[in-house]
Amino acid sequence: MISLSHPLPWLLAAATAALNLPLGRLRAHAPRHSHRRFGLLAASVFLFFALRHAFALDWAAALPLAAAVIFGQLLGRCGARSDEPSPARWRTAAYAALAAGLLLFLGAPVQANPNKWDRLDANEPAPPFALTDQNNRRVALTDFRGRVAIVTFLFTNCTDVCPALPQILNRVDQLLSEEERMKLAYIGISIDPRRDTPAQMKKFLQQYGLSEARWTLLTGSVKELTKAANDYGVVVRPDPRLDFVHNTVFVLIDGRGRLRTEFHGLATPTEEIARAARALMAPPATKKGK
Repeated sequence: MISLSHPLPWLLAAATAALNLPLGRLRAHAPRHSHRRFGLLAASVFLFFALRHAFALDWAAALPLAAAVIFGQLLGRCGARSDEPSPARWRTAAYAALAAGLLLFLGAPVQANPNKWDRLDANEPAPPFALTDQNNRRVALTDFRGRVAIVTFLFTNCTDVCPALPQILNRVDQLLSEEERMKLAYIGISIDPRRDTPAQMKKFLQQYGLSEARWTLLTGSVKELTKAANDYGVVVRPDPRLDFVHNTVFVLIDGRGRLRTEFHGLATPTEEIARAARALMAPPATKKGK
C-alpha cells in the first residue's frame, strides 16, 4: 500500500484537481437535482475511487485526492463561463470520466517502487496477541519468549506476494548456523479469517515445505486478526482481483518480547534480516568493571 509519505498521492491530487475543473464548470450550468448534475458528480466520485484502487492508496493517502475533487469542483464552478454548454458536452465529460475510472479498476494496482525497502529500529513492548495455530491450539506471543521471532502477515489463498514471504525467510535460514536457527521462530499471522482455518493453514505449511518446528501460522476471529494487523501497522483492503492487498512487513521481536526492528518491502535483502536477527541472539554486552 502507498502511504501519505510517498509523493505519488500529492501528484495524483494535482492531476485530480485539474480533471475536476471542467467537470465543475459543467456542473455550474446543470439545474439543481437534475440528472446532468448527478451524473457529473457520480463520474467524479467514481474516478476518485478508481484512482485509489489503481494506485493502491490507503485511506489516509487518499485524503489529498478527496480534497482535490472538492477543490477542483469548486474552482471549476467559480470559473464557469456564462454560455451554457450543450448536452453533448456534459455527456462526453461524464462518460469519459466513467470510462477512465473503469479502466483504472480493471487494471492491476501499481506498486510504490517495488525495489524499495525500509528498516525501522525500535525498543518497545511488542503488541501482544493470542490466536489459533495450525494445530487448533491457542498460541500467545509470550509462548515465544527466549527466542527471536520474525512476524509477518499473509493469507493462504494469496497468489501475489504471500507465497514469496516464506521463500524469503527460508533464504534467511540458509544464512544462519544450526545453533542460530534453534533460537529463531517464524510467525505468520493471517489476514483472512473467513478462509484461513487451522486445517487450511496446515495445508499451506505442507504445500510450501515449511517445518512446523520453525513455523507457526496463526488465525482467529475477524476482531482478533483485525486488531493484530492494526497493532503491527499492516494495512489491509479488499481487492476484486487479488482478494486482499496488504503491505509487506517483517517484524523482529527479541527473546524478551520487545519489538526491535521492522523491515518494510518485498525487496528487503535477506542478508539484512539475517544480520538483524543474529544481533538479537547475541548476549547483552556487559559493562566494564563488572
